[in-house]
Amino acid sequence: MVQIWQSGHWPNFVYDHAAVEPYLAQAMHTLGEVQGVHAGIGPDDLAELHRMQIVQEALASFEIEGVSLNQDEIEASVIASIKHREGAAISRRTDAIVSLMVAARNMNAPVTEQHLCDWHRLLFYGIEVENLGMWRGFDIEIVRSATAGSHDVLYKAPPPDLVPGHMRDFVVWLRDEATLPVPIRAAIAHLWFESIHPFSDGNGRIGRALIEAVFAASRPLPFSFSRQIEKEKLCYYAALQAGRQEGRGGIDATPFVIWFLQSLTRAADAGREEAMYLVRRNHFFARHRAALNPRQHKALTVIFEQGAERVALGLSAKSYRKIAKTTAPTATRDLVALESAGVLRRSAAGGRSTRYVILY
Repeated sequence: MVQIWQSGHWPNFVYDHAAVEPYLAQAMHTLGEVQGVHAGIGPDDLAELHRMQIVQEALASFEIEGVSLNQDEIEASVIASIKHREGAAISRRTDAIVSLMVAARNMNAPVTEQHLCDWHRLLFYGIEVENLGMWRGFDIEIVRSATAGSHDVLYKAPPPDLVPGHMRDFVVWLRDEATLPVPIRAAIAHLWFESIHPFSDGNGRIGRALIEAVFAASRPLPFSFSRQIEKEKLCYYAALQAGRQEGRGGIDATPFVIWFLQSLTRAADAGREEAMYLVRRNHFFARHRAALNPRQHKALTVIFEQGAERVALGLSAKSYRKIAKTTAPTATRDLVALESAGVLRRSAAGGRSTRYVILY
């Protein structure tokens, strides 16, 4: 099977402007809505959102590859990175991973070959990996599964002797291209990078960091895009394959660009809701903090940490008792006090099935 990099059109990625335009308009509109919400958020809330997004991006980008990171360690590394800025010491792999995420999100210069190789070293800090921090020295195939036979090869990347030249062309394009809308530029950059697959391992994670870097040169993404990609991982891989076909006098990236914009819109929708939830949560505690005893504060904090869907479920005397680790009479008194203070509203059902709606 002839690979796309063997085509005379390589690496001329093109797309159907008319087909893409409505998806681009929707993505730009939704991005603007998220940025508008962020513009009205106070500095403390905004800092918390940014911390959350870096954590989410790291966890999700690894989860796409079937690798689970320790969330507590990632959160600690994010806090250390923000606290010490450029002077943060790297003492464990999560520190290095967060350094990569922060570097991509804060990129304000064209991405170079050196940046990409540095990211590769950070990605595999403390781990033995072939060709660490340099282009791969062997052939690589993308297969349907780890046990696939030759008939299940989905894509063969360029041989190692061609990778340096392909990457030089790629970073020159990244540096000089200035006409494409940023979301389309990010989509094509990701598709092109993944089609070269320049590293021995970690190409997907670095390719997704590259998306962050392309946006950051204009304005950083105000949410984690990898979290959305992880939710639709199979469609992501299918879209990458669909975007590697000849057509329209070049390599027709239209299917991938459309999927990318649709997924970006969904990610922005989720990011907007998340930002609004965080603001409402913080306002809730600021408004009621003086009225809450330690048990009440603990129970409500636990519920809010589980997200908007959990908050919408409210709580019962049984669930409150379990979270607060208290007795039934104390739980009843606490809930009645919260209702009197306007923190909760009793639902219509009575008796043992009584639930309380959280008024936030």
